[in-house]
Amino acid sequence: AASSDIKAFFNPDVKGVKSSTVQSWNSGGTAGELPAERKRASFNVALMTNTLDGGAENTERRRFILAPLEKMDSIDKYNMDRPELMEAHFRDFIAIHIGFTSEGYIPTRREVLWMAEAATNSGSLMTHFSLFLPTLLGQASNEQMAQWVPRALNFKMIGSYAQTELGHGSNVRGLQTIATYDKATQEFILNTPTLQSMKWWNSNVGLAATHATVYAQLILDGQEKGVHVFMVQLRDEEHRPLPGIELGDVGNKLGDHAIDTGYIRLKDVRIPRKHLLSKRQHVAPDGRYVKSSKAEGSGKAHYATMMQARAGMIQIAGGKLAIAATIAARYSAVRRQGFRDDQQGVSFRGEENKIIDYQVQLYRVLKQVALVYATKFTGQWINNRLEGDVLGEDELPEDFVEIHASAAGLKGLCCYLAAEGIEDLRKACGGHGYLLSSGIAALAADYVWQTTAEGDYVVMLLQTARFLMKCADLAKAGKPLPGLTTYMAPLKDPKFHLGVDGHPPAAKDVKTFFNLDYLSSLFRFRALNAVADAHTRLQARLKTTTSSQAWNASSLCLVETARSHCYYFMLNKFIEITRTIADPAIAAVLQKLCALFALTNILEGQQWSGLISADQMALVETAVEELLTALRPEVVSLVDAFDISDKVLRSTIGRYDGNVYEALYEHAAASRLNFEQPFRGYKQYLQPHLDRDFMKLHNKPLPPKM
Repeated sequence: AASSDIKAFFNPDVKGVKSSTVQSWNSGGTAGELPAERKRASFNVALMTNTLDGGAENTERRRFILAPLEKMDSIDKYNMDRPELMEAHFRDFIAIHIGFTSEGYIPTRREVLWMAEAATNSGSLMTHFSLFLPTLLGQASNEQMAQWVPRALNFKMIGSYAQTELGHGSNVRGLQTIATYDKATQEFILNTPTLQSMKWWNSNVGLAATHATVYAQLILDGQEKGVHVFMVQLRDEEHRPLPGIELGDVGNKLGDHAIDTGYIRLKDVRIPRKHLLSKRQHVAPDGRYVKSSKAEGSGKAHYATMMQARAGMIQIAGGKLAIAATIAARYSAVRRQGFRDDQQGVSFRGEENKIIDYQVQLYRVLKQVALVYATKFTGQWINNRLEGDVLGEDELPEDFVEIHASAAGLKGLCCYLAAEGIEDLRKACGGHGYLLSSGIAALAADYVWQTTAEGDYVVMLLQTARFLMKCADLAKAGKPLPGLTTYMAPLKDPKFHLGVDGHPPAAKDVKTFFNLDYLSSLFRFRALNAVADAHTRLQARLKTTTSSQAWNASSLCLVETARSHCYYFMLNKFIEITRTIADPAIAAVLQKLCALFALTNILEGQQWSGLISADQMALVETAVEELLTALRPEVVSLVDAFDISDKVLRSTIGRYDGNVYEALYEHAAASRLNFEQPFRGYKQYLQPHLDRDFMKLHNKPLPPKM
């Protein structure tokens, strides 16, 4: 139908929709639900926000950094296709940032993480700033940075991070892209010689990037020098691929549709000798491989760069799960289902229960809220340890090794838990959670890739497990242990009895499970036993097979051992923060939430078997029930403290004002499909089969002869 005729097919009555506490033709009647919930809280939300941010100054700074986002026009991303999402991303991202970057402003790591948590239409320029630019800062020489960094900051060039290949991801050493040095021309010749060696999954390569930092095997006089990073221009001044370069988008993904994730094929592509990123090494004109002086960077700095990326993803995991928890908690406090008085004969107009008042729903929501707080406090601690010019320090932090190893497992675990948590919260929102306009459905699809980014979560946990096995060796030898791994000290005793030695005393009552010191002792004991058991198994296998075979045969146990260590790490940081709180109301709520975080893992976690008896587990279940009751009045305010605006939530069901049904109707009325009527294919495929005379009845009785 022509646009002028659309009202004959679709004419929604949305103009009269309004907020109200009473149901009517124009209102869902839920305007009073969330204000009433907020009055029940026992703590000051603003103070809790400051606690989550690490202080009032950080809250003020975060709001300043995110303020431009609030001023941008809203986009209906759920009714947009990929080209439209890309266009909106470039328009909005550049508009927000150009005023800062043109003045030479470079955001701190903390500010970048705040922006990443709040990003509502992540696209090509997010990866330009989060992967391409940090690679230059960490790998390029001062001369190279002077040439490229200002251009990258001011959108004069757009970069991609081209490491992953079609056939290789986690095994970086196995990359097959080749960079061969030609002495005669002082150029590197880059090739992706096989189908598997083409670059793949490289964000913003498909359509946007003009340049890429390409990871390739350096070949000098036939000798392999390992993987190095090269600056490669991909497109010319008209944005066309340069000779020898094939570029394309890999196709539609599960989510993150504004990013043109792409592939690169290189065939005899020549680049200047000085396009090898040379902070730590360079190739001389005659082909000699020259390692740079200490002033140009150290090997430790390479690990610090990787560690910072992983630490950042821990914080982002908490931020994204916080969005889902906010939506689910608010919706659960608005949605009513099931009569309070369920006797027969009660009118359908009788009062119904809020779904948050069903114990299972409350458990699902509060479990994830507690996880958000634990993840945020863990991310806050580890990122604070890495704040400042860590890359330039000659002496890295004393606990660098522990932070590096723990960051790997924590990145894996937190990203995995966030993805799982977002999905469970989506399901907890029922049918409305399936709508993209809920915000939570789109978030589930957009976030899930982060469980594999910067290393699959299992690979990350195994990295931490390798560190734990080395620490177990130290413990058995009676040597000093780094940081939190001092819990392994009892392993020095050759008579250490697995599952017995160091076991905390059994709890005498439910209240014992509210004691954070007691819960910490349980998690410490589990970690100790997990490490001891895994180490024993690994050592036994090493006597009969190779190191790699023994490791693989023990990996199921090792993954769970790393998980137990990481949970102890997270609980430890949660407790540390809780004990720094001066405000008694905030401290009381956080103590309950911290206990709930621990107890939900005891109920659902692994490696507790044999450590907690059946009668103790019954006490745990009762403790969880009591905590749910105690925290019920706090639910909405606990998620309000995340301080996530409606602009960031982009949710019809998680709005701050609680006007869920008005928002759902208004968004449905804006669906593009409503404005293509009759629908495409109607006349060709359906109309010929319809009984049009029958359709002419218009709800009148069927005539006898029809």
